Amino acid sequence: MKVPKHFKEWFEGWPELVCLDLDGTLVDSVPDLAIAVDAFLTDFGVALAGEERVRGWIGFGASKLVEQALQWANIDANKHEEAYRIFLLHYRNHLTNKTTLYPNVQALLKAFKHNGVPVALVTNKPSVFVKPILDHFELTEQFGWLLGGDTLEEKKPSALPLLHCSESIEALPEKCLMIGDSITDFRAANNAGFKCALVTYGYHQGVDLASLGADAVIDDLTELLV
Repeated sequence: MKVPKHFKEWFEGWPELVCLDLDGTLVDSVPDLAIAVDAFLTDFGVALAGEERVRGWIGFGASKLVEQALQWANIDANKHEEAYRIFLLHYRNHLTNKTTLYPNVQALLKAFKHNGVPVALVTNKPSVFVKPILDHFELTEQFGWLLGGDTLEEKKPSALPLLHCSESIEALPEKCLMIGDSITDFRAANNAGFKCALVTYGYHQGVDLASLGADAVIDDLTELLV
């Protein structure tokens, strides 16, 4: 397979490492996350947030998601621990009921594998949920690293998760790529010195992706293979 134009321009060949975000990049998990949020809101006897509202809160990790929901519902912040417990329990039991894989994820991962590119999964989702989701979609073996938001001392937008992977194989940061869907992913890439591609179909947290200065903003993952 010939070297795609982006990679030829950025790396003069295939990248030495690719880090991929999960929620909003590889899978649309909002339907199941929203149901888990509404589960604790139901227990607290308040209005439900619903899928579209929750979609705008995703990207900063599960604890922050619960915090945002409590603020929206005007629930005392001291209820966070209880709400978080209910959220995690419900989400664990309904992890992939309505979660779907985005188009061309498998094609992208197949291309990286065929060309010997190491691939890492770097998400702010609690690590306990990461492998079961990847197992469900039969993607686990495509990744050399599975990093959740609680795997290391810091999570995105810190550079630490990305550099943890690149340093373990002595890959130069400028030869590495982060693929995500949000300002959190962009900042992580920027902090680590990685190139960054952002997908338009994910969870943007109200941010105009084109304004961030990412190396590429794409509508489909296969645009990276052209």
